Amino acid sequence: MPIYEYQCQKCKHVFESIVLGSDRQTPECDKCGSREVVRRISAANTIGASSGSINTSCTPNPSSGFS
Repeated sequence: MPIYEYQCQKCKHVFESIVLGSDRQTPECDKCGSREVVRRISAANTIGASSGSINTSCTPNPSSGFS
């Protein structure tokens, strides 16, 4: 289920909405109730580690300052 970010054209409020595959109805603004919203382009969120760029161990890194 993707989460899309929308901006209300009426009050300019930015909000997120989960969109089900079969649900093509435009969400309504949770601030003013308007359906005059546009989907915004937002950064993708990924889960997982890429080739060595993320430390996934539970042991703190001594150079991080946390002990």
